[in-house]
Amino acid sequence: MSRWSSGAETDVSVAENYQRYLEPVLFAPWAHRLVAYAGVRPGDTVLDLAAGTGAVSRVAARAGASVIAGDSSAPMLEPVPAGIRTLVCPADALDLPDGSVDIVLCQQGLQFVADPLAALREALRVLRPGGVVAVSVWATDERLDPFDAFAEALQRDATAAGSSRTISNAAVATTVHGVVDQLLVAGAADVRATRQELAVRWPTVDSEVAALFGTPFGPFLERLPSARQEDVLDDVRRQLDHDGRTVAHVTTSVLGRGVKRVE
Repeated sequence: MSRWSSGAETDVSVAENYQRYLEPVLFAPWAHRLVAYAGVRPGDTVLDLAAGTGAVSRVAARAGASVIAGDSSAPMLEPVPAGIRTLVCPADALDLPDGSVDIVLCQQGLQFVADPLAALREALRVLRPGGVVAVSVWATDERLDPFDAFAEALQRDATAAGSSRTISNAAVATTVHGVVDQLLVAGAADVRATRQELAVRWPTVDSEVAALFGTPFGPFLERLPSARQEDVLDDVRRQLDHDGRTVAHVTTSVLGRGVKRVE
């Protein structure tokens, strides 16, 4: 496994592992769902907000859109292919003119933005009148593996070490009503939301365990003493290894969309 420090070097390592282990199995299939839900068409100008390594950007580009991949982290955007414009800036301060895009997409990024409402207002600002903003967020009260397995292993480690730290994925999930409320408060019209399920399965146990290093848990784990790191990885493997194979996990997202009002 890679050794990580902090800052940009950590971002580079997370991006590499995210693209290698998480994007093909999990985020690319969900990207197809979000692009279809938003109604991306050939010729649209699309902003992929909090784009990460560009899973949604790639799908939107293949649908014939002109795509801008925006993220606050330049290293996360490095894997984005040529032909897709990249934009390094915060989600709540987009370096784009008013009314310059047709669709804004945000897959599993809104929950990590410091001010989600400000980000949604920025999305509406850069949309043309009648343009669509569409987001996806993990659904509350649904099992989210392998991420819950990662969190549980790290929580057991923290408890055994006498730490009061609480490790959970609860903060990255929401409800249908939560997404609707955010879009309405931000100023969107014609708001709607739905829950969708998608079964995903890693090809090997090793690749599923390694997916931990493409998440925010990865740098946290790397800061632990080596013996504790190994114990956590053994714990994750015990949860995910089913007689030498992986099993399918049902993942559930809330997809929401709204429209910029036509004045």
